[in-house]
Amino acid sequence: MRPDHITELARKYVDYDMISTHTELPDFPVPRVRLLYTFLNHREQHSGQLTEAGPLAAFLVQLGLDTHDMIDVEDRQKEEKEMRSRQLKVLAGDYFSSVFYQLLAHSGQIRLVNSMSAAICEVNRLKVRLYNSLKRMLLPAEAYVKERVKLKMTLFLSFSQQMDKSVRNVWDLLLEELSHCEVVMEEIKQSVTSPAERKGFAYLKMLESATAEDKERISRDSIGPGEWHQLLNKYTIREQLLTMLGHSADRVEQLIGECQGDKLRAELAAVLEPVKMALAPERQMIQEG
Repeated sequence: MRPDHITELARKYVDYDMISTHTELPDFPVPRVRLLYTFLNHREQHSGQLTEAGPLAAFLVQLGLDTHDMIDVEDRQKEEKEMRSRQLKVLAGDYFSSVFYQLLAHSGQIRLVNSMSAAICEVNRLKVRLYNSLKRMLLPAEAYVKERVKLKMTLFLSFSQQMDKSVRNVWDLLLEELSHCEVVMEEIKQSVTSPAERKGFAYLKMLESATAEDKERISRDSIGPGEWHQLLNKYTIREQLLTMLGHSADRVEQLIGECQGDKLRAELAAVLEPVKMALAPERQMIQEG
């Protein structure tokens, strides 16, 4: 079975005209799902039901959590289109998050229901801690990235006990580094927008290292895209993010090399390939610019 089979199965629960017409969904958690599928598929005590139902359940739960994160919570008057989009995000997130009970129950994975439920509670606890730290401006940029990595890992760590003991350590390490890659790639994408939400690595890093004058500039609601990009270049934000991404990608390759079996290593290398493809043009752009 191909790893992208899980994404194809998930579309049965995701592709609704009502959702696609009136709102948008976050990026699918494909790298972590493919990593999970690969390790479950290479267990000594292989279970076809768990190999399919487990990653599919994780896909939908993570998508539900991420969809809820996109909900606009600002207390302001909204147009009908915005209200409908917000309502659909709430409903879609609830729906995606609830399907996993049925999937795992039908496949006989009752214990996994409990562990995933506990992981969902932990994710929400970590989110509250992160939001409170951001609100009080108590979080350095690097710590912010680490907290976001924890948020991406936590749900998938609930599968660790399902892995063969011989691979649990490398599974945990690969999950951490791959989650770090995802976070940094998202931060690179987010850095091109001005800091309207007053969060993100770029905003926090400049608060730490910028001059007093520049700190005042990034704190203004009126800062424009041109001015923001000047500050990104001045404080080498993209270069720092690309360095972080490169280090994590190299670490993933190193960990893959420590895995046993040519087939497993090849499948894990395929999981990393989208990260390497995203990294290559960014590095080239920095070199040319």
